[in-house]
Amino acid sequence: MPPEPFLEKLNQIKNGINTLPTLLGELELDGTKFSTLFKLANKYENMNDKASAREMINAILEAGTDSSGAAAFQSILYDARETRDPTPLIVYADKNPNSENSINALQEAMYLVRQRGVDPELEANLYIRVVNANKDPNSGYLNGFAWRMSELKLNLDLALEKVNWAIENEIDEKNKHMYIDTKAEVLWKMGRVEEAIAEIEKCISFDSEDKYYGEQLEKFQKSQNPA
Repeated sequence: MPPEPFLEKLNQIKNGINTLPTLLGELELDGTKFSTLFKLANKYENMNDKASAREMINAILEAGTDSSGAAAFQSILYDARETRDPTPLIVYADKNPNSENSINALQEAMYLVRQRGVDPELEANLYIRVVNANKDPNSGYLNGFAWRMSELKLNLDLALEKVNWAIENEIDEKNKHMYIDTKAEVLWKMGRVEEAIAEIEKCISFDSEDKYYGEQLEKFQKSQNPA
């Protein structure tokens, strides 16, 4: 963490703000309070204590204080992670398109599908839904989307559109050329080799010492004249 947020976090711990002992003390005073139980669930989840996190969520559901539906979503999320089945998350997103948890559901489902590695089209479709649902586009995220589509060899036209947006809206030159490399890879997968070479040459001009950029150029050139 950067120095200032780190110092702020240390002060919170020193003052007992949202620490595990403080929250457990609050739980003893009121075992049904939503905010305490939900904070504890998140705390236990961050500690990878899944059983205790599930216990806190179940306590919220049993108390009937889950007016926002946050605990219900966490319960679905825990089930999906345990079973490695993305279906409940996809169903949740379909039924609750306006929920703030909808994007989280789609993203978690996408990761589960990716981990299984048996349905690349479903992974790609979920990724597109996440990208489309995000109202605040992020260059790094869109670059990641484009790169993944290049790996899957799916939706390459959309990948090119998104990485072009990332390049145009990135102010950091190092990141910008990383995204240009992604664009080159997408173009290469589309069979547009000359364009791919032109893009990767921009990266080499920016950083001629980068070995990876040179390897990319060699890969593209070899595909033009396979042995």
